[in-house]
Amino acid sequence: MMELYIAGGCSEHGRNSFLVTGKKLCFLVDAGLMKEKPDHPFPMLYDEQIRKIDYLFLTHCHADHAGALLWLYERGFRGKVIASRATLDFIPGKIRGAKALEDYAKPRSEFLVDEDLYVTWGRSGHCIGSVWFLFRVGEKKILFTGDYEERSYAYKCDHIRDLTADIAVIDCAYGFEKEGADAHRRAIENYLDEQREKKLPLLFPVPSHGRGYDVLRLLAERGIRAVMSNSICLDYHDMQDKRLWLKRGFLDSVSKLESIDISGLEKMLASFEDTYPKEYIADAVLVRDSQLSREVNRHTADCIREAGGRTVLTGKQDPASYARKLLDEGSADFLRLSVHQNADELLRLMKRNEFRAVVPYHCREKLTFKKKRVIVLHPGDRVKF
Repeated sequence: MMELYIAGGCSEHGRNSFLVTGKKLCFLVDAGLMKEKPDHPFPMLYDEQIRKIDYLFLTHCHADHAGALLWLYERGFRGKVIASRATLDFIPGKIRGAKALEDYAKPRSEFLVDEDLYVTWGRSGHCIGSVWFLFRVGEKKILFTGDYEERSYAYKCDHIRDLTADIAVIDCAYGFEKEGADAHRRAIENYLDEQREKKLPLLFPVPSHGRGYDVLRLLAERGIRAVMSNSICLDYHDMQDKRLWLKRGFLDSVSKLESIDISGLEKMLASFEDTYPKEYIADAVLVRDSQLSREVNRHTADCIREAGGRTVLTGKQDPASYARKLLDEGSADFLRLSVHQNADELLRLMKRNEFRAVVPYHCREKLTFKKKRVIVLHPGDRVKF
């Protein structure tokens, strides 16, 4: 008999963290922070639980999955951290004794970690370094999809198919939204085609790791020049360590991309005093600042608005952010670029595999499913399997 303890992430958005306990081993999958509840940002784990954790497996580097790592160490965690090499590189500071998944096995290959703990991992299509895990302990199996998207423009996904598990913890961040990834793709492609004909500037605020690569491929395939900082430009063109994660189609598109350093645009905006320079008028500006928290990016958004252009938001906006302010004022457009699943996609994943029980996670929406196998849990809940 084993136990799954929900330390966070079910029936809420953030602090994703799941504790699995068996007779001999105890491991944690993810240790995330929740920005939306500053009074309770950390996983619901007691010091006694933390000290017993033998392994921490990270699905990817985003703060809602890995942001509580330092907090764990401060509370007595001394286990081994296992994640993709990219995830370990993205997390600030050196993690003592960490082990990269690539050093154990290739994607979809099972390997032995410790005694009776076997692990299979695959790419989850969410960002560079993002993975799903299937754990086998004796005759028991438990799957964690991590943040999962099969239809990414940029990222490879090892589709979860024909797997068996006693429990599957599945990404359902978009809840009961009617439109799925295919509809989102059509909407954003049509939008970009229409905007390209208008020859007006667009601003894409994107996170540091994730949707920026998808946006870049969309622009490249439509011949829209991308304006971005030199550091971003170099990162997007430096593919030596990223080929494991990026689709061949993305690599082919970006290799032909015409892009320029945003520093020239920033200087011109300052000298033109809020007049958007004509030589950039038909371009798309990318900034790694999804909520437009930096003053220089807010200024760019205002200049683009004055020039008749639009800010294009592709993900969740924080309620008090400048990105939400622009959206509420009608100066920005929201077009979801799918990096998660909705409930229909969760159910389709169930049909393609054999899961005795399914636990949806990553969604604050109140979820109700007709299927008895789908169990809606909350932080602090426990399930025996």
